[in-house]
Amino acid sequence: MAIAAWVIGVLGGLCAVMGVVTATEAVTFLADLPAQFTALFWVALGAVLLLGCLACLNSRSEFE
Repeated sequence: MAIAAWVIGVLGGLCAVMGVVTATEAVTFLADLPAQFTALFWVALGAVLLLGCLACLNSRSEFE
């Protein structure tokens, strides 16, 4: 479960960074994304994935 937590944590962090980049409009070609991929979507997805990372870490057994 540690590897799954690591992967989910990295994806959550990347989604949060994507939300900040989208909100600041730092990259111009991201403006061509469909309307449903807003900054709020990316930051919320990052938060959900980071919470999932914590859930994976807490679900490990004591023998790992």
